[in-house]
Amino acid sequence: MSRWARVALVALALTAPAAAAESPAKPTERAHAAYRAGRYQEALEAARAAAAAAPHALDAVMLHADLAEFLGEFDEAGRVYAQAQGLAPKDMLIHYRVAVYAVRIGDYDRAVRELDAVLALQPDEAQMLYRYAPTAVQKVLLRHYRLLDQLTQVKIDVLMEKDDLAAARALARGYGIVETDRDYCAEARALQTQAGNRDDVFRAFRLAALGQPRAADCIWWYGQWLTDEGYMRLGRLMVEEGTRATPSEANKASGARYVRIRLGAKPVSKLAESLFLVGRQRLLRDGDHAGAGRLFDEAMRIAPHFTRPYNYRALIAWQRGDTAGAIGWLKRAVAADPDAWRSHRNLGQLLASLERWPESEKALKKTVELFDDDAGARLAYARVLYALGRHDEFVQHARRALAFAGGRAPDEVKDAATFLARFERWGPGPALPPAPDPRLLLGWIYD
Repeated sequence: MSRWARVALVALALTAPAAAAESPAKPTERAHAAYRAGRYQEALEAARAAAAAAPHALDAVMLHADLAEFLGEFDEAGRVYAQAQGLAPKDMLIHYRVAVYAVRIGDYDRAVRELDAVLALQPDEAQMLYRYAPTAVQKVLLRHYRLLDQLTQVKIDVLMEKDDLAAARALARGYGIVETDRDYCAEARALQTQAGNRDDVFRAFRLAALGQPRAADCIWWYGQWLTDEGYMRLGRLMVEEGTRATPSEANKASGARYVRIRLGAKPVSKLAESLFLVGRQRLLRDGDHAGAGRLFDEAMRIAPHFTRPYNYRALIAWQRGDTAGAIGWLKRAVAADPDAWRSHRNLGQLLASLERWPESEKALKKTVELFDDDAGARLAYARVLYALGRHDEFVQHARRALAFAGGRAPDEVKDAATFLARFERWGPGPALPPAPDPRLLLGWIYD
């Protein structure tokens, strides 16, 4: 599902409306207070206790379900959502939340059924307008009925993730979400150039993918942006779509390479993707090593070829001071998908930081073979070659990296350029060259 839909759901379920509906004396208030303070595991435990104490109280049961889903406890969330639907089978908001949950775990048919149930519970006149009114009326309807707007957006997400982009585009046009002859791609690029709000840029590229089937570059950027954010399934589909749409043979080759070295030989299941996304949040946002590690392990069990969880397992080991464990996880990542560029890169950089030069040289050599434009990895590789006394090769790779990075981020590679110039004049010295890692290319930043 798209980022905006999840944000809207969390905001709807866990912030002001829920808190305003309760008095401080209610057991659920402790869960709300812990959530607002960022103590999410404590919030879930409090919500479990509140729901156990009042199993027929819908607010307590739904809070339990929302928090379980928020923390990636998807099996638990599914059970509790079913309990909530038993308590209130005609509650539109519950049907909507279950639909979003179903998208997150990859149960697209169930998501559609739940969205249809939301529509069936609307007033008859709203249903009639939504089903049969012309586009001009639909735009007004969605503007005034937030739930119908969200329902439509999730339906579009479902169609996109099911790889039915034609139907998603037709739905977006039919409800006035995109308009003919509007240059969404140019708007997205302008927002990106202006360093606009990330969510706004994200939405703008989504609209370009929906509204401009021939805007290959923007569809491709949207796919790479999704990949950066961890949305592996839709990211792959959008990169493949952008690659099909481009007339450039060079771009087609680049798109195929991107899929191979960044997204893998096989698609990642939606459930494994969602477990990874929540696990990353629990690690980076909450510092919850145990909870994140458990979710990464489950993602790897479901999709053993999915390398990102291995890389984050390595990060957890490194943060705990377990260097051997970190190297072990990265080697497992390389074995899981030998063409996964980032795993080789991370392994090479970690080994270089430990001055294990021969091992690092092997990993970084593979990195630059997989991704020729990775200036940061090439500078790291040049540094390792220098440490091994292979100075001619050092010069070759340093020049190549600086030729690519120097025109894009000259300040970031200034020290490396200065070192190379001094080396070429005076020869080798006792110090190793710097190896900056400039962030040059959108779509290759995270992992």
